Amino acid sequence: MKPLYHNDKTAQIDLLAARALGIDSFALMQKAGEAIYQHVKQHHHILVITGPGNNGGDGFVVAELARKNHRKVKVWALKSKAELTGDARKAADLYQGEVMGGNLATVLDEPYDCIVDSIFGTGLSQVVTGDYAAAIHWVNQQPSTVLAVDIPSGLNGSTGKIEGCAVKADKTISILATNTGLFTLDGQDCCGEVVHESLGLSSSNFNSVNHDGWLLEQQVLNEVHHKRINNSHKGHFGHVLTAGGQAGMMGAVLLAGKAVLKSGAGLTTVVTDQAHADSLPLHAPELMSVSFDGLNEQRMYQSLLDKQADIILLGMGLGQSQWSKDLYKCCLQLDLPMVMDADALTLLAQAAVVPGQLKVITPHPKEAANLLGISTEAVQQNRWLAVKKLATQYRCIAVLKGSGTLISDGHETWCCPFGNANLATAGSGDVLAGMLAGLIAQGFDAVKASQLAVVWHALAGENNPFGLTMTASDLLNTLHFTVK
Repeated sequence: MKPLYHNDKTAQIDLLAARALGIDSFALMQKAGEAIYQHVKQHHHILVITGPGNNGGDGFVVAELARKNHRKVKVWALKSKAELTGDARKAADLYQGEVMGGNLATVLDEPYDCIVDSIFGTGLSQVVTGDYAAAIHWVNQQPSTVLAVDIPSGLNGSTGKIEGCAVKADKTISILATNTGLFTLDGQDCCGEVVHESLGLSSSNFNSVNHDGWLLEQQVLNEVHHKRINNSHKGHFGHVLTAGGQAGMMGAVLLAGKAVLKSGAGLTTVVTDQAHADSLPLHAPELMSVSFDGLNEQRMYQSLLDKQADIILLGMGLGQSQWSKDLYKCCLQLDLPMVMDADALTLLAQAAVVPGQLKVITPHPKEAANLLGISTEAVQQNRWLAVKKLATQYRCIAVLKGSGTLISDGHETWCCPFGNANLATAGSGDVLAGMLAGLIAQGFDAVKASQLAVVWHALAGENNPFGLTMTASDLLNTLHFTVK
């Protein structure tokens, strides 16, 4: 897995890289520019937009390389050469081609094959305004291929939040360190394809820098294919109590129960409202069902205990009624490892004590906000911080869903770069919760099960043959296309 870093690590990593290569910072800038140019050289009419710092310096290096290689190139400098300092000024001095001034009116109305965005680097932490904002809006209106240097200008490199406005790139060239903000919140919509240029160095060169996360890779799914002994039976692969579905909300718990089995678990018993228990097997004959009435607490407790389950998945369609609270309480008394999703998270937020058997929570941003006692906006402004707080406060693995789903144990955080808007459909989260619980039932620890479920779910949605028309049932029925 690739390490990810917040903005504040960039300068330290650049220094270590220059030292490892035995060069100074300007030579490092030139080396970075050469790597970027390899992604530009197929274009013949190029506009490079430069800003006030070293990111702009990278742009000048690229422009000079394009000029030397007989490309038609212009630089649109949003900061004049006289105002630049350090390595950025050196790069600007070496450029021998045409430079246009910073005002939008100076941009010639001509078709560029490629626009290179080197306005702001990863250090941006304030809202973009003025000529910079005007330039970004102009770029986003062009039909040209847009290539961003390090990060699309206007995107926060740590959080993935758009700072007022941001370039929508077709490709982002990440130099040396890969930033956390490229893959979560607005990052996926702004970055396009993310390409990492290591400049010949490995991540081991930066071991002295504390990373802020890890980027999950598709190869993690190879671990789903753990070897199964042929001389086995369904009991060897775990039994999940899938609890939820108050009256009128059978669909959520039905999807979750089916996902438990689709993930490879041997058995699941759906604990649900009396109105659903009898009819549920008609929708999915593989599912066992138990009616929960909440009237005889001891009898219900013993009935569920007799199922000899390995783990409880609680919350899908659970609701907030007295029946919901009784089922929540009964499940806690079973003292089995527990995954909580959906309505169970609301009850958890209201609880005086965090259950000791809690293994994983799977909130979306609004549920995360409720669990942390903050606003949804605060969660989204720094998802990396929010997911670590969730894991620490609730002493479990936290899976913060959304664009670039994050997983944290409170110490390490993993980011899923896969998935798309196909997954923004009713029941998608119920499927994820069922997959996760099913993987734990098969013997994966909570961290590994969370990683596998999140990546599997994301790729299944991203590559689903139904595309935008995909429903949660379609997702379930096509999981095998992603893991065969």
